[in-house]
Amino acid sequence: MPEFDVIVVGAGPAGSTAARELAAAGARVLLLDRAAFPRYKPCGGGIPLRTARLLPFPLDSVVEDRVSLLDVSYRGRWRFLRDSGEPFAYMVMRDRFDALLVEHARAAGAEFRPGTRVEEAGEDSRGVFVRSGSFRARGRFLIGADGANSRVARAVGLGRGCDECAAWELELSIPADRWRARAIIELGYSPWGYGWLFPKASGASVGLLLPAGASKSLRAEGERLLGRLGLEHAEVAIAQGHKIRLRRQGVPIASERVALAGDAAGMADAFVEEGIAYAIESGRLAAKAALRALGTSGTMRPYESDVDREIQPELDAARTIAYMFYGVLRRAPGPWLTAARYAPFLWHAFFTVMRGESTYAREVERVPLLPSIARRLMERRCRNCPRRRSSSGSLGCTAGRA
Repeated sequence: MPEFDVIVVGAGPAGSTAARELAAAGARVLLLDRAAFPRYKPCGGGIPLRTARLLPFPLDSVVEDRVSLLDVSYRGRWRFLRDSGEPFAYMVMRDRFDALLVEHARAAGAEFRPGTRVEEAGEDSRGVFVRSGSFRARGRFLIGADGANSRVARAVGLGRGCDECAAWELELSIPADRWRARAIIELGYSPWGYGWLFPKASGASVGLLLPAGASKSLRAEGERLLGRLGLEHAEVAIAQGHKIRLRRQGVPIASERVALAGDAAGMADAFVEEGIAYAIESGRLAAKAALRALGTSGTMRPYESDVDREIQPELDAARTIAYMFYGVLRRAPGPWLTAARYAPFLWHAFFTVMRGESTYAREVERVPLLPSIARRLMERRCRNCPRRRSSSGSLGCTAGRA
């Protein structure tokens, strides 16, 4: 049975980053993924520039468009355009983007085994183990980066307590020249959520994000969104739904020998549901923790503290912004959209966060009353909700998100 220092399950941004950094530091690393690469991944493919800044290599070879325009409306009404003046996001297809990350992990020395669906994983007194059919491997530590439906998380009892939302994504085979450099965002979904269109080199990605409880209406809402975009007769190459997990402070993501990263750990923000930047950063932190464990500490538990210190404040700030933004939007959509249209500081803040020049936490600090406003909106929404605020004092449940 082959043995490794670290086994990484899942070759998305979190897993590939962890494998690359571990291998570059001299660790023996096995990177597994259930799919053969390159593979399609349901995702809008919007990569904020802050994400690119986390990687030590360029993304030019996989960039399909550079977006500097934000086209915002409320179900087609109150539409306005904001120009960031320079790109704030890249558009990619995830099959090519993820394959590039795997390529760099392999170049660093990680052993990659695609087409390996992990059926069993766990930890024991000897270390960790994985099994896929007749293939078995052991290691000293395990990183579960196998997505929102993580088998590793279920096997070791980590990641319980994350909020969830539902996404529906379509890849359209259409001429996308009319949307070059432009991301379309459609608001107006209840109680919160948004639709999008992101341009690609030979088509467009269209999708919708709603609370998990509204997942049954995703397809119908998606069809109505296509109609408002004038794309009801467009050729749909791929249509696929998936869920996104959102971590709160205190959700366990590490044990003695196992750590969760990326979607498996709920590394997505509650405002725009973007998770690739946090996936890469969590992969980096997981690799750092594993290297410490291989050296002196012998445990992966400090990884959770690292995430709480370096990533969770951003996720918490994004949640606060989401409560405020969607809460006001639901109560006064016309005035709110009109005010947003003529409030350049809001969009300046958004663009600087996306480019990595600021952070959600820093922008929340600029408006000291924002957390209390968001909390009041949430509490009003949750007054009759059976799921009250947690004892940790964090903002309330997904069902009650403003």
